[in-house]
Amino acid sequence: MKFHIIEQIVVTIFLLSGISFFLYHLLLRLNIVLKGKLDFSINHLPERLLRVFNEVILHKKVVSGDRKFSGLMHAFVMYGFIFFGLITINHFFTAFGFEFFTESLRHNYFLFFGLPWAILCSLGILGLAYRRFVTKPKALGKFSSTSALVSFFIFTLMLTYLIDEFHLLNNAIALKTNWWVHSSVIGGFLFLIPQSKHMHLVLSPFNIFLRPFEVPDHPAIPIDLEASEEKLDELLLDLSKLSKNQALDIFTCVECGRCTEVCPANRGGGILDPKYHFILDLKDPMLESNDVNVVDKINVEAGWECTTCQACTEVCPVGNHVEKADEIRSFQVMVEGDVPQEYQKLLHNLQETGNTEGASSSVLLEKLPEYTPDKELVLWLGCFAKHAMDPNFVKSVENFTKILDSAGITYGVLSNEQCSGDPANKLGDKLTYKMLMDNNVEELNKVKKVTTMCPHCVVNLQKEYSKYHEIKYEVKHHTQVISELLDEGKININPGSLEKVTYHDPCNLSRTLDEVDAPRNAIKAAAPEFFELDESGKETLCCGAGGALWWKKDTGKGRTHLLRAEQVIESKTDTVVTGCNFCYGMMNQGIDPLTPKGQDKIKVKDVADIVAENLS
Repeated sequence: MKFHIIEQIVVTIFLLSGISFFLYHLLLRLNIVLKGKLDFSINHLPERLLRVFNEVILHKKVVSGDRKFSGLMHAFVMYGFIFFGLITINHFFTAFGFEFFTESLRHNYFLFFGLPWAILCSLGILGLAYRRFVTKPKALGKFSSTSALVSFFIFTLMLTYLIDEFHLLNNAIALKTNWWVHSSVIGGFLFLIPQSKHMHLVLSPFNIFLRPFEVPDHPAIPIDLEASEEKLDELLLDLSKLSKNQALDIFTCVECGRCTEVCPANRGGGILDPKYHFILDLKDPMLESNDVNVVDKINVEAGWECTTCQACTEVCPVGNHVEKADEIRSFQVMVEGDVPQEYQKLLHNLQETGNTEGASSSVLLEKLPEYTPDKELVLWLGCFAKHAMDPNFVKSVENFTKILDSAGITYGVLSNEQCSGDPANKLGDKLTYKMLMDNNVEELNKVKKVTTMCPHCVVNLQKEYSKYHEIKYEVKHHTQVISELLDEGKININPGSLEKVTYHDPCNLSRTLDEVDAPRNAIKAAAPEFFELDESGKETLCCGAGGALWWKKDTGKGRTHLLRAEQVIESKTDTVVTGCNFCYGMMNQGIDPLTPKGQDKIKVKDVADIVAENLS
């Protein structure tokens, strides 16, 4: 085909207009992102590159869970675009009399890459279109005109390409028309992508690369009560800002709704919809204000429903740290001075007594040996065990000490142990949190090794405190200690139970601490009839107690706290084991009243219980 100079000018103007439009909107968004607080980190470069390879090139998260079909279709489309890169360059070169491909190279590229990927890409986009517009999964939300247009564009691209390569048109005008249709669709993408969710095509590889390794990644709020009033005002103003990573998340969202699908609050009938409340509801305000001061735009009621379980972040295929309950709660408590009435007594107890229950003493604390420097471990109890928030759990603590005694490990408790501050931290009361943290760090930096049965405490003593202080001690969850003792041969187990046993993964242990193997190592050694729940490991379903919701009054509006108990009952297990005191309490609260008449009562145990019962 030969192109007239007028046609070449039209092509040039069209492409330059499209590229300019695309770059303008891309740079507009990047300018907003760069206004966010905190800088991007590129530490652990090999791990970041490996993550991009796994999640972008191999599509591991996209094809995970129950979306394997749609994930595969998405992969067909993505790889189609990759292999069509050279074809697109060659296509526009022809308008100016250049040929990127020789005739033989073009033919071979068509046979081995162009043809198969044109077919697969067409099948992929038709499959995705059928899913979105015919089966209409709830998570995808309302009808999307841009998705319909993209589907039409992609199929048209593949069709016009195949028409050309199969030489189905012999008429010069028809050939030129086909070329222009193909070109118009390519150029159309330059105008469409910046104004739709399809900006993720450009941003998601960078978002996945830059994604923080810490989950969750909420920045420290360094409160200095001795600072000037101006500094404190500046700190409070910062609470309305997103970080650079969070701002990039907003523009990268693919609107797939996976975060909402896994959200326990949403599944339990609450109003929280992470896809909108934590992501999409913030996009327009950011574009309209050209800034990142949008935390106050988050739905407050939805923010208080969040269990902070990080399931939304874990499942996101484009690397978003979705959960923003910490941001809206901190803003409400510290800037607006608005603390829900149901949490006021809890925070008062923490401020006045250093524990959640307002207790002046602890029977369990007095029964256990006090820590002295000659002992190997500090046994950190946490408020739940220390104040018998579920009286049955006291026996689990005793079973853990039985394991330590059997292994010859010396341990002791701190007489002045205060709450780790997790409830205050999760509720946004950073002042109370700082008070508790400072006291605990002063005591704990005098010791070397700490173990606790509370994953919430591990997260705070180990991860959260290190955002503010130099931590000189090591913290391990009790399941990690038990697993190590088994591996080292310091304890032996004779599995005596033939009952069916399953395990509920605590969110803080599996997702925040990335520990799923240690508890299973211990349970499998004691229970040969072990089996997994449908949602397990890092895909676990929250028990409903996270985010300080253990202290929330049951208003009857949602069933978040019952979902996991129902799953356990439906599994027909004899025993459910967990590795978190709060999960233990929630299972005891939920399973008994929900168990159908005639079905045997399911026993709730901690990992320490099932190991101690089978010690040889």
